[in-house]
Amino acid sequence: MSQVMTGKNTDLYRIYVQILDLACLCLSFFIAMWIRFGVITIKLQGTLYGLLLLLLVLSHILIYNVHDFYDGFYKRGFYDEFVNVFQINLVAALLVSGIFFFFQAGSYYSRFFLASLLLINILIDYIARQYFKVFSISYYKKNNIINSFLLITTKDQVCSIVRKMLDNKNWQSQITGIAVIDENMTGQVVAGIPIVSDKDNLIDVITKSVVDEVFISVRHSDCFNLDELILDLENIGLTIHLSLSNYAFNMRARTINTVYGHNVLTFEPRVFNKGALLLKRAEDIAGSLIGIIATVIVGIFVVPAIMIESPGPFIFSQTRVGKNGRRFRIYKFRSMYMDAEKRKKELMQHNEMQGLMFKMKNDPRVTKVGRFIRKTSIDELPQFFNVLLGDMSLVGTRPPTEDEFMHYESRFKQRLVMRPGITGLWQVSGRNKIKNFEDVLKLDMAFINNWSIMLDVRILIKTVVYVLLRLGAE
Repeated sequence: MSQVMTGKNTDLYRIYVQILDLACLCLSFFIAMWIRFGVITIKLQGTLYGLLLLLLVLSHILIYNVHDFYDGFYKRGFYDEFVNVFQINLVAALLVSGIFFFFQAGSYYSRFFLASLLLINILIDYIARQYFKVFSISYYKKNNIINSFLLITTKDQVCSIVRKMLDNKNWQSQITGIAVIDENMTGQVVAGIPIVSDKDNLIDVITKSVVDEVFISVRHSDCFNLDELILDLENIGLTIHLSLSNYAFNMRARTINTVYGHNVLTFEPRVFNKGALLLKRAEDIAGSLIGIIATVIVGIFVVPAIMIESPGPFIFSQTRVGKNGRRFRIYKFRSMYMDAEKRKKELMQHNEMQGLMFKMKNDPRVTKVGRFIRKTSIDELPQFFNVLLGDMSLVGTRPPTEDEFMHYESRFKQRLVMRPGITGLWQVSGRNKIKNFEDVLKLDMAFINNWSIMLDVRILIKTVVYVLLRLGAE
């Protein structure tokens, strides 16, 4: 339970903050326009600047719907709020920059205006959010618009449940009482909250008390009839929250869904926001198109060098294992001699990796040109075609070979729940120093468990730095 908050209040405050953000964006737009051009209008240079404002508004709305930037809004401190505002504006700026690049429209707009708009909006939006927090909290407290929660649980759980609820408390709700159903503890106090009922008089106490919502954390065997209890509470007109902790395995994500007409409890290692995944795919398509152009240009110089030193195909193609075990052909500029795969067995004794992967310093199968294109990561460029085809992503986990995959333990397959990437945490974490497959697995799982569009952006930026400084590659 991330927050003790009703769905209605959650939706309302998100809408309010979104409206506030968009209002700040429009205000910042006109302030930046006045600073740069001395006028306030959307008709400057025809409709170009009006279209820019519309594009910015739509970009922010898209960002709001694919990534939950408002989660924990009232719990964030000054620094965390600034980081949140900065991230939203950075993603919007990158999105608009990508559109400018694709349509070659960047030259039509003043760079000073765009930079001013970014900085002004970060400042104004940050200040406005802080004032909104103070005002809304004061308003709710003054008008006593606070939901009263009653906790229903057992003796062995009561302390830990209350502690967790208090750690996640917010100003929109308050835990006003506790009911312990397996022992009469009425009159006792837990962390300042009174125990007001046991199982026998629970409904009577709720009927005569101010209770808006009930949080139930019990095992089915703890209660003589949990179904009957929930029905009684529902008949009173209360909102009921049933904790899944006692009815589910230790999975990261548990959700209620409908599958083939059946209501089911779904267990997943990680639930990905569909809107965020859609944006990631758009990021992949845009990035791969740019990457393919770079591949063709670089290929004009690299391809002849590859074929002169080692006659044969200039593209190396190999079957790799992608999302959830799907096979695909990966493409790279060939960096080894043609008999490289045949010679791999005789070199296995020199493998520097512990586990399933093969890695060897000064591998004799690598050509001179191959060493250069590996060091500069040029050999990876054809993988942009894999990204465009949907087999891979710009950022993801490392795609294993079929041989590696066939030797996987069952727990290793969890690193394949997302599309593999050209780059990832492994590549920007000093991959030449990583000698153990378990370390690769940990980095891949850290990426999956913490994935967001912003993490993709950070990894892409780090990758560019690593490539330019020739770090990590061998």
